Amino acid sequence: MNISYQFYHEATLPDLQRLWAESTDWGEHTLRNLHEWFMAAPCGKPRILVAVDEDTDEIVGQFRFMPSIVSVNGREVRAVRPFGTIVSKKMRDAIRSPNQSEQPAIAMYLRGVKELQAMGERLIYMVPDPRWVRMFELTPFFQCGSFPLWSLPLPLPAPMPLGEGYTASRLVSWDERVDRLWEKCAQLHGCLVVRNARTLSWKIANAKYEVTTVERDGELVGLAASRAKGDRQWLICDMLFADTGDDLRATLAAAANVAHEQALEANADKPIIKVSVLVTPNMETVAASLNFKRDAYDFPIVVHTLDSSISLGDVAPSQWYVSAND
Repeated sequence: MNISYQFYHEATLPDLQRLWAESTDWGEHTLRNLHEWFMAAPCGKPRILVAVDEDTDEIVGQFRFMPSIVSVNGREVRAVRPFGTIVSKKMRDAIRSPNQSEQPAIAMYLRGVKELQAMGERLIYMVPDPRWVRMFELTPFFQCGSFPLWSLPLPLPAPMPLGEGYTASRLVSWDERVDRLWEKCAQLHGCLVVRNARTLSWKIANAKYEVTTVERDGELVGLAASRAKGDRQWLICDMLFADTGDDLRATLAAAANVAHEQALEANADKPIIKVSVLVTPNMETVAASLNFKRDAYDFPIVVHTLDSSISLGDVAPSQWYVSAND
């Protein structure tokens, strides 16, 4: 098989639809889907690299790269997040090599990276399916790490107190108060994807999230987006908090209380039995104080630095804040 690589254009949509249908269980993908979700993304349209069988002009693989912005020690850096990788059976069967860089997914990735680097992208990050981790660990330019899932049984014995002066409510609007909270939260982590009002509202718009805000003396000090996810689980995803002490505690408690309410209201045939959250090192003390415990799952994170002026230590996996929906 002779394979060439090119970036997606609208004329290839029917072939992409066929690839999605034959090689995944993702459901229907149409031009309307792409426009409504990906093409309207706040940091720009996704760049979709496709692998083409030159002998048949058939698309046999794809690798998507979503533009993003990452805060690195308070400095915003252009980045991309790979996702939606598809390697057809035909491509897997045709390319069998002991050389890791020649494996179909890595070959597509490397070709995409070459183009992205020329466009000025400086950092790549991903929270991949755990089944891909071994491949990344064997490839020297990736930095790999993981963050644990912590959980708490539901329903709670009683709603958690937030602490003196704190109140919780549903988000009313994505406004400048969220942006101010983001600016405070960004200072608490070495690396994290920008989560201001514009980017975070877009990120969670494609699923049914409960967005909870926490105030102290009228000031917004916390925000948590959470949803039902997986096997009888309520999952706390993106969180913003003004400090890693009382404000984080009140925000995590408020999100757990939402999960408690959802568990009480759930149908008996679809119970919600636990509330879970990805826990980074600076969240552990607070999570433990609320009786969250280590669960049997880890979220991998993979980082690839494209710009030599960025210190590998500054973007090492241990420096990141990551949410379960990244």
